[in-house]
Amino acid sequence: MGRLTNREGAALLREQVQNAERGDTLTRDMIRHLNDIHSMELPTDLDIERLLLEDEKMALESDTSHLKFAKGLVTFSPSGASKCRRELFYKACHIDGDPQTFYPYQRRQMRNGSAVHAATQKDLLYAEKYLTKSKFTVVRTKAGRPAWEKNIRQVRQFEHQGVLFQIYGMMDGVLKYTPDATKLGLEFKTKSTTISSIGSFKMKDAQDSHKQQCVGYSLLFGIREFLIVYESLAKDSWTKNEAAKPDLRAFYVEVSDRQREALLDKYAEVAQARYNGEVLPAEFDKCIFCTYKSHCEGVA
Repeated sequence: MGRLTNREGAALLREQVQNAERGDTLTRDMIRHLNDIHSMELPTDLDIERLLLEDEKMALESDTSHLKFAKGLVTFSPSGASKCRRELFYKACHIDGDPQTFYPYQRRQMRNGSAVHAATQKDLLYAEKYLTKSKFTVVRTKAGRPAWEKNIRQVRQFEHQGVLFQIYGMMDGVLKYTPDATKLGLEFKTKSTTISSIGSFKMKDAQDSHKQQCVGYSLLFGIREFLIVYESLAKDSWTKNEAAKPDLRAFYVEVSDRQREALLDKYAEVAQARYNGEVLPAEFDKCIFCTYKSHCEGVA
């Protein structure tokens, strides 16, 4: 038994080392990929620009009739994977959230984040075409569209612990890592405050909520490996040149069966509570961004 335990432990350690090495390689290649394309003087590529304009036009259409939604099932979104169970319960009940007040600078932060998000997707298309040895390419759908956003939105039904529910969502992108042809999920996030917010001192790892989001996408799209890329909207001084602080960070996430199972457990618990009409306990460490605070008042 002791030898068996030692062999299992050695195998686990070897797997962890291999995963760490792969993660280091992928994150390094992604940062280099984005930096390399921003080191070039690029032409205006009419084919790419036309493709993106067509995507924008198609994104204005919100028709989901082609998706196979099951009526009456509780629907979850990967973006809410880390949220409080009670918040998910209220959302499943289609209860209106509290009115939200956004200050002008906050709306500009959101606007800037959306703009940089779209610009990064454009960068990925230019990079795969103009870099001599592109490490990443954007996967295409059967219709030839870039595999991101509404082009790949879908819904999938699950039965877990005897409870039926469905997950609906869309991803920032699906990439192919050209050295081994692996498909990777891409999540792109922005930080708006200071450049140090993505520095190695303040950001030791990807945010847990973003990693949980990847677990949800893994269930929906069947992808196991993800890259979460953060860009600071605040930049270092223009005159710093090569000494400027990095404005990009990338993290590798490999979703395990255990993580998938844990999220399915959570969704099944919330769905069952919704079907039974039983309010779930609140998780008070998740209240900051909750939009149902007034509904929680006075609830045990």
